[in-house]
Amino acid sequence: MGKIASSSSSAPRWQRQPEERPGQILDAALAVFRAQGFGAARMDEIAKKAGISKGTIYLYFESKNALLEALIDRAMAPVAAQLKVMADTVQQGPVTPSLRAMLSFAAKRISDPKTGAVPLLVISEAGQFPELAKLYRTQVIDVGLGAITDLIARGVKSGEFRPFNPVHAARLLVAPMMMQIVWSGIFAQPSDPPLDSRALIELHLDIFLNGALNPKSQEVSS
Repeated sequence: MGKIASSSSSAPRWQRQPEERPGQILDAALAVFRAQGFGAARMDEIAKKAGISKGTIYLYFESKNALLEALIDRAMAPVAAQLKVMADTVQQGPVTPSLRAMLSFAAKRISDPKTGAVPLLVISEAGQFPELAKLYRTQVIDVGLGAITDLIARGVKSGEFRPFNPVHAARLLVAPMMMQIVWSGIFAQPSDPPLDSRALIELHLDIFLNGALNPKSQEVSS
């Protein structure tokens, strides 16, 4: 008797659900990039990690650069876009609650290892691949940091915040998140006690906002 054909449930997961292949390929690429560095990573190693043939990758991504660009699009570009949406919805009144919500949202997203690994990867490879740093600057930094800067500028203009440079203030506001990404990706050790990144951001927000708020505006609102 001939062999009974195997059921679809015994087929590899990527074969049963081809619509999930791009995400699985990106997961594999991120793992290989983190382990070997973007420059040293090879497409056949990514294919092996994803459990597919090398040729299958090229059905979805034309190059290794395209893989990293797609990782940026998947992980960080939506974060920046949402920050802009949150800032744009503030029509009038104090901007402090929105800044708090925006930073809390961003902190929660970058605490996901798949998300936080992407900016760390871009930072580590920026010197050798400046075009990727430029892409990240355009799609993520200019959008997300720009939204925060604009909101702070509105707070300064309305008198909610003390007079200061909104560009400088925005960079100071997001700096702890970047430091947390670097710390988690490079310096953290398995023996370290767990760090509550959301509590860290909340503390930073309290310190920042207490220093930024205009005492005169607080007197008026009280």
